[in-house]
Amino acid sequence: MSTEKKIRSLILTESAGKARTLKKLVGNSYHVVSTDGFLKNLPKSRIGVDIENGYTPDYITVRGQGTILKDLKRESVEARRIFFATDPNGSGEFFARQCCEIFGVNPKSKCRLELNELTKAAVKNAISGARPIDDNLADSFVARQIIDKVASHQIGEYLSCTIYRGVKVGRFRAMLLNLIKNSAEGLKNSVIVSGEKLTLATVQEYALNKLRFSASRTRQLLTQLYEGFNFEKAGAGGLIKFPGVVIELSDEKRKPEEVKEFLQPNTFKLYEMIYNIIDEGKFSVTFNPSGHCDETAVMLKFDELGIDWAEHYSAGIASLIKRNFVSAQNAIFEVTELGNRVIDSLAGNFGEVLSADTYKKISALNDEIVAGSVTKQELVESYCNKFCAAFDKAMEELGDDAKPKEVPEVMSEEVCEKCGRQMLIKRGRYGVFLACSGYPDCKNTRPYVEYMEQKCPKCGGRITRRKVAGGREFYGCENSPTCDFNSWDEPQTKTCNVCGGTMFLHKFKSRAPMFYCGNENCSTRQNHPVNKILADARKRYEETKKRRELKREKEKSEKKD
Repeated sequence: MSTEKKIRSLILTESAGKARTLKKLVGNSYHVVSTDGFLKNLPKSRIGVDIENGYTPDYITVRGQGTILKDLKRESVEARRIFFATDPNGSGEFFARQCCEIFGVNPKSKCRLELNELTKAAVKNAISGARPIDDNLADSFVARQIIDKVASHQIGEYLSCTIYRGVKVGRFRAMLLNLIKNSAEGLKNSVIVSGEKLTLATVQEYALNKLRFSASRTRQLLTQLYEGFNFEKAGAGGLIKFPGVVIELSDEKRKPEEVKEFLQPNTFKLYEMIYNIIDEGKFSVTFNPSGHCDETAVMLKFDELGIDWAEHYSAGIASLIKRNFVSAQNAIFEVTELGNRVIDSLAGNFGEVLSADTYKKISALNDEIVAGSVTKQELVESYCNKFCAAFDKAMEELGDDAKPKEVPEVMSEEVCEKCGRQMLIKRGRYGVFLACSGYPDCKNTRPYVEYMEQKCPKCGGRITRRKVAGGREFYGCENSPTCDFNSWDEPQTKTCNVCGGTMFLHKFKSRAPMFYCGNENCSTRQNHPVNKILADARKRYEETKKRRELKREKEKSEKKD
């Protein structure tokens, strides 16, 4: 090991995008490393909370993080000092405290860098003003995490008996599901949102109204604006302060026209909108509800109830759609038959503990943990004891014979090509697949192809979706093989603002996802970074296809010999 590496201080952050910006801001005296998310967390496959012993959490190494954890332990031993530059919120504070335990850092030492913005001056001030871990802030996250895990696990256990295995929903998503069912009721013809402070919720509402950006897209773009860009000669840095409750410009206040060439079109549109609103010092936006349940209606209903929805909404709605509790056609939300069964099952014994009023009260008490007037244990026990009592009563009413129901077998219109019997639609570890109804005589299976409403960007046919090995989703065209469209990227219900084509979402392992129009001739695709990504993916696909063909030819040749 070189002497230079041994004497450098280590800065850990949870995001690769933030790490890239920090590296350019701190110079060679610091080694900046991204952990790519939590290193330890509650397990996904079990509850991970000891209900009998004070709701004690059991944190385990996140799957896939073992190698980086090992490497970081080696880095930490060689480092002069270790700083934690995780997000300035409860989640980031909890992660920083957990890293102290993992790497043997005293949490009372000055190890925490509070970075509300990523600029040279802010980073310098954060390092010189490094502080100890804020236990109250970290505890507020842990309390919410334990409460959510206990609720979601026990709801899943109950719904597996009333509906079937695999049906589950958490606190926020149960409330959101109910709200979607009722959000179009009683909305006024127009609602004006105005004020002097630009909140996270208002940015999402404003972007939906003015730019037609979904809440999910807006959240992703806000993360990019905070984590920063390389402006070449003008240096690197973030454009906004951390998108917490209030959205503010970074202290460097770069004008939109100065950074336009470095931003993607949608990222620039959002930044320009935020900059102009803040520059004018006030804002107002008029909403005109359509009478149907769309994102506007849901946001307004949350505002009406006084619930802070901005942080969890985008992930919540995505989960409800993925689990088939809600459909989203033409930007209109509708609760599905399965979603209504979930609502009906939880309406009795769980009605109060999953209500909007209770959610609001728990959020307020969570804020009091940060202030130091309520302890983590007090909040966890007050809610979880009540929830567990509701769960016990619900299970008691089902009777001693209650047990999880298997996923119902549905007969498809497909015919088995091996024996001629009809194929069943079944669910397995990697999702939905087709299996012959003649099992065990015939064990034939094949992927289940789902037809989506989104249009193929090449021929206009419907896009198909199917699960492949490893649980990934693969998208093609219903007119295959006549049409050769295929993609690993998820088609969106939103269409391109310029050409009306289907939008796609490309996901990265260590940074925010990227939206792009599927129409290669659209002006938004000109010089778009996804072009190279897709070209490389096609090249790899063709190379793999060629190798498989050569392998098959070789096997055939060997059989003949």
